[in-house]
Amino acid sequence: MTRVRLAVAIVLSALTLSACAIQVGGQAVPGPLPSTASASAPTLPKAGQCMNAYELKVLQCTDSHEAEVMSVGELTGLPSTYPDTQALRKAALPPCRQTLSEYLGGGDSDSTRLRVWAFWPNEQGWKDGQRWRLCTVVEISPDEKPLARKGSVKDTLKSNGFSTFQTCTQGSPSKDQEVKVVACNTAHLAEAVPAGVVSLGKSTDPAPSKEQMNTLANDKCTKAVHDYLGSTKRTDVFPAWRNPGSQAWSEGWTNAVCYAEATKVFSGTLLGIRDNPLPS
Repeated sequence: MTRVRLAVAIVLSALTLSACAIQVGGQAVPGPLPSTASASAPTLPKAGQCMNAYELKVLQCTDSHEAEVMSVGELTGLPSTYPDTQALRKAALPPCRQTLSEYLGGGDSDSTRLRVWAFWPNEQGWKDGQRWRLCTVVEISPDEKPLARKGSVKDTLKSNGFSTFQTCTQGSPSKDQEVKVVACNTAHLAEAVPAGVVSLGKSTDPAPSKEQMNTLANDKCTKAVHDYLGSTKRTDVFPAWRNPGSQAWSEGWTNAVCYAEATKVFSGTLLGIRDNPLPS
């Protein structure tokens, strides 16, 4: 099996949300894997083709696969000697993350379990002059690994596919440094909400302060959560959000994600719950 160096966003650091007097934690993600083989650009999969997450072999998207290619590009602005992992991530992930929203057909991609999975040449490939960047999208499992699935996710958010891939968490987005992402049809504590992705700037700009992030997120997240619930009066569900840390910011994660968080674990959905009891 051809293995290549891989990177995945996002790592978040712990931040305090002064606007809501709650704690925002971080999100665990897979780290880069060592590369033991290279692939030349002419043999790379093309946009719209499917493959597995650790193998650059084209698979039919109608068959079981883990990754779907969104774009193939070039890495620029890097030295001739092989860059370290952090430099490669900073070069590859921002354009891949931009492509993610475009490919899925909506700005709510960060509220879903669909994530960027990026590839680049290994050290030998770099010495050979390779500078390709392969951006793919995967659906992650609760243990943050790619899930096998069938069918394409292109334009899925344009065709009412949000609920299929919506992020729900087993833990507290507002308090826990790391939260476990689970399917929304299982018991959970919080749900990422549609229209709940708040742009905080560009990765090429300095990251805003914690206070500035909270100010930007507060109003939009409060409205998005209240609209999602169909109520502004609940005391057992409240708006929460998670902000990016400095490393995540440099890698293109420049959004806050809004959550409807309950005071106790529940099953079912909070969508349109209004003032009814939490689903059990």
